[in-house]
Amino acid sequence: MGRKDNEVLYGAFATLAVGAVAVDRLACRATCVEPIVQRAIALCGDLTSPVTHIPCPFGSQATLTYDLCLNCTENSPQAALSSIQKAMLKAEARLAEKYNHPDILVIRDGPLLYGSYKSPGLTLGYVKTMGRQYLTEDAASILWHLGLGERTPIFAVGKPEKFKSHWSWYLRSGEQNIVPKKLGYHDLHGIVRLDLYSEVPIEKAIEIANLSTVLIPQYASHPVRDPRAPQNLTPVSGLEKQLGRYMGDRKTIERRLRNFLID
Repeated sequence: MGRKDNEVLYGAFATLAVGAVAVDRLACRATCVEPIVQRAIALCGDLTSPVTHIPCPFGSQATLTYDLCLNCTENSPQAALSSIQKAMLKAEARLAEKYNHPDILVIRDGPLLYGSYKSPGLTLGYVKTMGRQYLTEDAASILWHLGLGERTPIFAVGKPEKFKSHWSWYLRSGEQNIVPKKLGYHDLHGIVRLDLYSEVPIEKAIEIANLSTVLIPQYASHPVRDPRAPQNLTPVSGLEKQLGRYMGDRKTIERRLRNFLID
């Protein structure tokens, strides 16, 4: 928060990190690709910050450089956060475009996006939570009876001629030797939703949906190592830790920012 005359101006410092895990199933190898890390300053009120260097105390060479300068017309805390979120989504889309190949299936951690944030055609949106109900009451009854690695039939969300439409299906993920009820989980434990852009032909969508029944449970995380198991995929969990190391310690960065702003 800053000030221009008597007007309060909002802004935010942020570190953005975007990455991917390349899985070679033939070689049984998973590799975290070099992440994209950016430090950003978002200012409201149509103001743009200059590139800002925040030196590290005690003579260290670890300078924090905020060179992604964002601005927005609306002057509110949410507007600053929104501009940072948009920058992150654009970085994700640019990274995903590098894997735009007919023999590569991209799995995006989250729902599919559209417009300038759209991923390559063969991208699975991987949704871990059931924040919205897409099946009617009768059709939804199948969710309670899905076994490990079983999926629902494919259904269409939206109309094909509309801008935002996709194929979707639910799948139960997890490991065979884990009994959810003994761990106190509910009957929908392990249910995830997968999305695929509607321009993918239905025959290809069915092929990918069938593949997902093998692929997703194979990479399901274990509750001993991940509290979000089995929905959180093991490669994603590893990527999150890797990105955290590249971003730096949050408390240390926050302390340096406070000292910089006070000085």
